[in-house]
Amino acid sequence: MTPASQTVVAERIIAFLRQSHPLKTADNVSAETGIPAGTVQKWLDRGSAPSAFAVFRLMGAYGPEFASAVFTSAPAWLDRAVREERAAQLKAEIAALEAKLEGVRA
Repeated sequence: MTPASQTVVAERIIAFLRQSHPLKTADNVSAETGIPAGTVQKWLDRGSAPSAFAVFRLMGAYGPEFASAVFTSAPAWLDRAVREERAAQLKAEIAALEAKLEGVRA
């Protein structure tokens, strides 16, 4: 990977993390991944880029949506995984709202 492409990947990772956690980004990423907040803050300050190990930790915490955000052009299987994950999230939100609605009706 060339230094220029590493920079692009690092920028995409930073953008994803900031979008996911607009406030206290480093602290929230640390809580979700176990990566020290100081390390995450260095990425955010562009003092360093995530290591391969850190990228795997981020994928484990944020799933297909993270991986898709890092790719220039995500493969079809990854796009499908992102859609499936989003559908599951929406179904969970609907179930929670239906439960609240039942509580109001009771």
